[in-house]
Amino acid sequence: MNTPSNGTAFISCSLNPKDEPFVSMIERIVIAHNLKPFGTVGKYSAAPVNTALLMRQNIPLADILVVVASPRYFQKNLQTGKIYKGISEMLHVEAGMAYAYGKPIVAFVQEGTNLGNFLPNITQYIVLNGFQKDLDKNWPLINNLFTNAIQMANKAKQIKSLKGFRNILVGGLAFIGGATIIDSFSDE
Repeated sequence: MNTPSNGTAFISCSLNPKDEPFVSMIERIVIAHNLKPFGTVGKYSAAPVNTALLMRQNIPLADILVVVASPRYFQKNLQTGKIYKGISEMLHVEAGMAYAYGKPIVAFVQEGTNLGNFLPNITQYIVLNGFQKDLDKNWPLINNLFTNAIQMANKAKQIKSLKGFRNILVGGLAFIGGATIIDSFSDE
């Protein structure tokens, strides 16, 4: 028996083959929560347009954004001299777009990766090391995070649907009112 889908999840991730094991693990978590991976430019979506334009088209269509943060660059704090493994700037861009569109954001961080300043300020995140034991330990928190993100997405869909219904109702009443006024002129 098929269970109904909980929606779509835009997967914001690295396409580097070295990151594939971690990305695949997160995709399996997404699928286990009955969400369909969607929209990743170069992975789930391709078009002969600028990649930023395709991201801007796909993110509003997704129900939630899932950030898969794996290390891309070495970054150095010029004040302290400390060196970090930072994420790709494209993950920051996609998260910023999702935030601007009001999408719930779920983030998974590969152990040893610095997430930066923006994401920790807009969502809670889970650090994973890629091993099953660590995943099992974090599974209750992962479930809770997805449950809340799906509820937020469903609430946003309901509000959008109600606004659409309200607009149709107001338009219909305006039409009826206008027709009534025109009809009253014709009686006179």
